[in-house]
Amino acid sequence: MSGRWGWLDGLRAVAVLLVVYAHLTRYVFTDLRAVTGEWLHAGPAGVMLFFLVSGYIIPASLERHGDLRAFWISRALRLYPMYLVAIAAVVLLGGYTTSQPVTAAAGHATMLPFLLDVPLVTPVLWTLSYEMVFYLLVTALFTVRLHRASGPIAVLLAVLAVATAPLAGPRPGLVPLAAVVLMIGLGLVVSRRRATSVAGGLLLGGLVVALLAIGQDPAHRWDGLLIVAVMFTGTAIYRADRGQTGWWPAILAITVVAGALLANWIAELHALGAVTPRYVARSVITLLVFGGAFAIGRLCRERRTPRWLSLIGVLSYSIYLIHHVLIQIGHRFLESALPGPVIAGCYLSAVFGLSRLTHRYVETPAQLLGRRARARQDGVSEPTRLKETL
Repeated sequence: MSGRWGWLDGLRAVAVLLVVYAHLTRYVFTDLRAVTGEWLHAGPAGVMLFFLVSGYIIPASLERHGDLRAFWISRALRLYPMYLVAIAAVVLLGGYTTSQPVTAAAGHATMLPFLLDVPLVTPVLWTLSYEMVFYLLVTALFTVRLHRASGPIAVLLAVLAVATAPLAGPRPGLVPLAAVVLMIGLGLVVSRRRATSVAGGLLLGGLVVALLAIGQDPAHRWDGLLIVAVMFTGTAIYRADRGQTGWWPAILAITVVAGALLANWIAELHALGAVTPRYVARSVITLLVFGGAFAIGRLCRERRTPRWLSLIGVLSYSIYLIHHVLIQIGHRFLESALPGPVIAGCYLSAVFGLSRLTHRYVETPAQLLGRRARARQDGVSEPTRLKETL
């Protein structure tokens, strides 16, 4: 991404480097991790920064495309090819086995496996379930013309998160039902007919609400709703930046969501009997790191992003998926007796080298295909485009 959005690539780079650091230091430089881990949750800081960036850019994507069919073509071809490559690599190399392959395949096909109680092929896929939740919510709001209410929605989700946490339902087997509802809902919203689009939006919105209410994994029973609130906070900031709303909804969302994150994180520490000054400070520092990084990036958005940082940001999706695939299939190398710098150097070279290849031969062709598909659609179906302006 270049031009006025280049600063977001820089933020993606910071986010993915934090995540890679969190996972790699479980094997090498463990002494460094022992020190930094007492003061910063690097992994959560990285993924929360990713969520803020997604919340900011997704409405811009929807605005650029102008209708839901083009938006979903773009999202599908942006996410699924590399997602499927990562899954295939783990499965083919023997890194994943399951007694219910059909259910696992269907759950991963929805990109909602984390909320459907499906064992993940690779652990980092949990974030993509929340990405998909956000896309579905944005779609639902677009169909009923509530897409500009990002700030109030972020506040509502934050309040609900504090009021209901810890939120972990029975998580029944919902894969077949969720897959059917998702296909029907998406089919309706891309129809470009007002009535069916609204019906599809309501169906998708109902699916998301149900999954957020009863599908939270125990690992995120304290902050599952807050993840979505963070994304809508990013959208509220985008709306204010573009002059589509005033700044008060964004400021309110930032304040309430930040307070809710701290409240729930400290409540989780209390539940674990771990409320100490150091761990409370760690929660505050983690919030300041990802929130501060986003603020700095936005303030510097008119400046040129360093080339190396921009490149990492462009490759960030491949890096995010590949880095943990290599950990799964190469953990014996990471646990070997070789010096830490040698292990880290070989590992990072493999991650960045493979990421450049997959970006060039998987991500880029898929995105070009998406642009061509949208161009063909725009040439023949503009009169039937959903009459809605962001």
